[in-house]
Amino acid sequence: MADGILGLGSSGSLELNSELLEKLRAAEDTAYLDPITEDIEETELEIEAIDTIALKIDELYEVVQYFDLYTSDTNVFDEMTANTSGDSVSFDAADSSDLNPGTVTVSVEQLAKKDVYQSNLITDIEEELIDSDLTIDVGDESYTFDTSGMTYEDLVTEINYISSLEASLEEVGDNSYRLVIKSAESGLANSVTISQGDDLDLGFEEEENHVLTSQNLIATIDGVDYDISSNKVTLSSGLIISAVDEGNSSITITNDDSYVIEAIESLATIYNELVDLVSTYTDGDDDETGVIQDTSSIRSIMSEIKNIFYESYGLEDEESAFFYGISFDEDGYMEVDSDELADALANNYDDLKELFVGYAEKEGLATTLSNYLDDLDSLDGALTTYEDKLDNKLETLEEEYEEESERLDEKYSQMAEQFAAYTVIITEMENAFASLEMIINGDDD
Repeated sequence: MADGILGLGSSGSLELNSELLEKLRAAEDTAYLDPITEDIEETELEIEAIDTIALKIDELYEVVQYFDLYTSDTNVFDEMTANTSGDSVSFDAADSSDLNPGTVTVSVEQLAKKDVYQSNLITDIEEELIDSDLTIDVGDESYTFDTSGMTYEDLVTEINYISSLEASLEEVGDNSYRLVIKSAESGLANSVTISQGDDLDLGFEEEENHVLTSQNLIATIDGVDYDISSNKVTLSSGLIISAVDEGNSSITITNDDSYVIEAIESLATIYNELVDLVSTYTDGDDDETGVIQDTSSIRSIMSEIKNIFYESYGLEDEESAFFYGISFDEDGYMEVDSDELADALANNYDDLKELFVGYAEKEGLATTLSNYLDDLDSLDGALTTYEDKLDNKLETLEEEYEEESERLDEKYSQMAEQFAAYTVIITEMENAFASLEMIINGDDD
């Protein structure tokens, strides 16, 4: 507010100035705007607190997913570890959830092989072939190639159009090549025979140029005989066995308990961190009060989470977390007795899995908790509802502040104009009075 507008004139008008208006405006800001500002700041702190709690709940949800009956990833109770012996095969599994503990023994008598032919030596790969036919039989299919006008490179290109064949020009010496033709897959079902016209002297029909003869894998897996085209066998359990050499091998599959213990301890750690957060934001820290106003909503969420741990599980409600070394202290923190948990894994593995995972008809502790935590963040979930309420409150406060600020701006703008007008009037009156005073004083002289 410009000082030049007000404060003109004699001493009487000096009281109606910008400094007075600023003091009046400051008093009204304190009375009307500061309480709204304080509410906005408190609401922003509350939103920040809820966001922090929500992130910690998300962390808890991620850990609980490891036990969830419906998780798309492998459940921790389905994690397996394997020890192998022998070098005749390698083992793998796309999904270990269907593997069963036990030992699989494999004896490989013969590896599956491809049919491989080589031509006689070729010195000019760009030379055109003699007009003739080259016939290649693969399994039950037969393919004939007219070599008229073709170079060796052209012939390789044509053969490779057949998905069941592989052809290449291999440099086997200085300026010498061989045309190599092989079956794309191994086994007797993919056997290859080659015949050529009388004038086409590539040498494929010579016995020494049939360098590798197709054969099946002959192996015994857990006493069952296999005679198949591929060196890879996928069992119904999902175990993939790849034969790489003749000989004996075995794989011993066991449950990997370390994942279970690690996941349960991680669950307890994150839960306790959540307890600390909620306590800080609701009860406060040291001499400061908590920033969350609606403490009942957050405490209700925590109470429900804790109650899930206190419930009974199993098809006959015979399982409880407290049977397996999981408990809560007097301050509400979760405790895990690792020794007792390890003993349960060793002696009651299926019961522990029933407790945490459960079944479709009777969900386990972790599956129940997973569903609850997931619902908190749903469209109508308790956490989402609370967050929406705070967002709406903040928006309303900001609008209220804006409206009140504009009202005061308009009020004091009008007062400034009025003060300016009053100053002019007072000044004119003071000037008139001064003139009158001079006349009166003159008459006295």
